[in-house]
Amino acid sequence: MDSLSNLSRADSFIAAGTTSVIYAVDENIVIKIHPSSGSVERQAYDIEIRSYERLGYHERIATCEVTEEGLLLERGTCLRGMLQSVSKSAIPWAMKLQWALEAADGLAYIHTRGIIHADVGCHNIIVDNASHIKFIDFAGSGIDGEAPLVCYEWCSFKPSNEIGIHTDIFAFGSMLFELETERVPYNELERTLEMGKLVTVVERLFSQ
Repeated sequence: MDSLSNLSRADSFIAAGTTSVIYAVDENIVIKIHPSSGSVERQAYDIEIRSYERLGYHERIATCEVTEEGLLLERGTCLRGMLQSVSKSAIPWAMKLQWALEAADGLAYIHTRGIIHADVGCHNIIVDNASHIKFIDFAGSGIDGEAPLVCYEWCSFKPSNEIGIHTDIFAFGSMLFELETERVPYNELERTLEMGKLVTVVERLFSQ
């Protein structure tokens, strides 16, 4: 693996998440850097390690290898990015149906392993080179009833006092809406409302 100094070049940067920064290692692997500061960030990172260890190998979960520098993760194309970058009808309905079924299989497996993802959505699913989908980003997920450190996007959150399987499934429904329409639920409100008001309005609409 390249040294961290080489991975930190601008042309290898992929994304900066809430807990860590991600760089490309090669065309098949990315590295999620071990956070150097922040107790919450380190805790979420440790939860992600525990989650991948608990999940083990499954064809709907991205592969992960733990190193001193960070997590070596399977690389793919973000499903949301793919949906937003192609013209409408460019992705066949048969492919979308395949992805929906694969995502359902993956989420069901995650739940059988005692894990609540807590941020289900097209932004946390990748499409691999064989056009199959895989779940990513378990930083801060809930394991064996532990309260998650993360939460869903505004367009995927079911108003509830407790995050659990039912809220994961609700977010999965929003993911299916986005998969079909290439837009998140109530996307038209995002252009007219500031975030605080947007969350309040969308929670009311979901409750109805």
